[in-house]
Amino acid sequence: MLKKFKLLNQFFHPEENKVDMSFSPFITTIGGLTLQVMQAGDENIPDLLVLERQVYSGHTPWSKFSFETELRKRQNSLYLVVYHASDLVAFIGARFNPREAHITNIAVSPKYQNQHIGTYLMQWMINRARKNNCEVVSLEVKIDNDIAQKLYSSLGFKSTFIRKDYYKDTHTDALNMVLWLKPHRVKKRKFTF
Repeated sequence: MLKKFKLLNQFFHPEENKVDMSFSPFITTIGGLTLQVMQAGDENIPDLLVLERQVYSGHTPWSKFSFETELRKRQNSLYLVVYHASDLVAFIGARFNPREAHITNIAVSPKYQNQHIGTYLMQWMINRARKNNCEVVSLEVKIDNDIAQKLYSSLGFKSTFIRKDYYKDTHTDALNMVLWLKPHRVKKRKFTF
């Protein structure tokens, strides 16, 4: 009965289920670099595909269509691009619902790695999740990507389970990792994303 009431409450009070996806571009300095952070749009897709090829040894895990589809989901997704002059340095994407934020993608150009840009973007999205009162931030990472796993662990993420054959192009498993923002609410549950 209580579950039904909660579902009805969400139906009749949809404003309680909304997440804040507002964003204003800004300039920041990281590692001595002046960087412009903007919300990604269709005009950024060619740069996103080039950056993916740089990061993933010539591959593009996300296609032009994948980016176009995700960038249109502005009611619950936020994708940021980071530029140094005209160079795309990094990007990050996340989906949000009232309880969970899920990092869908993050990449930093090899030329700009090891300058804390990835850490900065992760922390920015974690803070956005906190502002939206999310309970948890989740993500998947390749099982053999020790560098990324170390970064996520340093931010407080914990390994939860393995998703078999998650990356279809390489048939690689993924490690699901979560950061509980409200530890007192930790319980076994399925993740939304």
